[in-house]
Amino acid sequence: MLALLVVISLILITASFGGSGGGALHTVQSGFLDVLSPVETVASKILTPVHDLINAVDDVVHASSQRDQLRRELAAANKEIATLQAGKHASADAAKLQRIDSTLQLAPDGPVDATVIAQPAGVWVSNVTINAGSSAGVHTNDPVIDPDGVIGIVATVAVDSSVVTLINDPSAGVTARDSVSREIGVIGPKPGSPGELQMQAVSRPSEVKVGDLIVTAGEQATAGASFFPADVPIGVVKAAATSSSGVITVSPAADLSSLDTVQVLTAVPRP
Repeated sequence: MLALLVVISLILITASFGGSGGGALHTVQSGFLDVLSPVETVASKILTPVHDLINAVDDVVHASSQRDQLRRELAAANKEIATLQAGKHASADAAKLQRIDSTLQLAPDGPVDATVIAQPAGVWVSNVTINAGSSAGVHTNDPVIDPDGVIGIVATVAVDSSVVTLINDPSAGVTARDSVSREIGVIGPKPGSPGELQMQAVSRPSEVKVGDLIVTAGEQATAGASFFPADVPIGVVKAAATSSSGVITVSPAADLSSLDTVQVLTAVPRP
């Protein structure tokens, strides 16, 4: 029908150019226009939504493409931010370890830098895996520290990795000293509180106060204990001893649930 109307329109237009402005042909043209005008109006009403729909579909496809592109750009930006943040944290940890090494003169103790590659598998699990082993000079019972202080002792060694038992493990025991009162004791896990430590076997527990810094005793280490260098931070006294128990609660200096950069002291003299 549309094609027929187009052909008739062309015939009438051609005829109008060849004829006068009146007569039968003009009447036919006028009548045809009267017929065609409503058809044109209806066609316009029908085709306009179709046109709008096509434009809408095109806009949706274009928006979808833009969305996917923006998502890719956002993912790339987030990855770059994460890399930069990781580098920033690693640099900060390295700087803090260098300060500890310099302040406590740990260079003779053979510090070997390492990274934790497996965190504790649960709140009651007290070991981590690091990416340094016998090929780097790591031995069983080597002390391990992080930028905040003592974290544990090497338990098992492979060629390129080692398992470290943390100081909140029941088998751990580090000889410690109150940096204020100079009282000596043994640091171990606090039963029922995996995020805390306790200091026992203190001669005068009443001398140890809340807020005191607890450090490794070094040369005061007892036989059979892992020999940490002196004055490496262990934690801060959270609760003083009661007269009945004599147990002192200590908050660890290192976040034992989220360890990253560590250092193994591979040349510490054995007790």
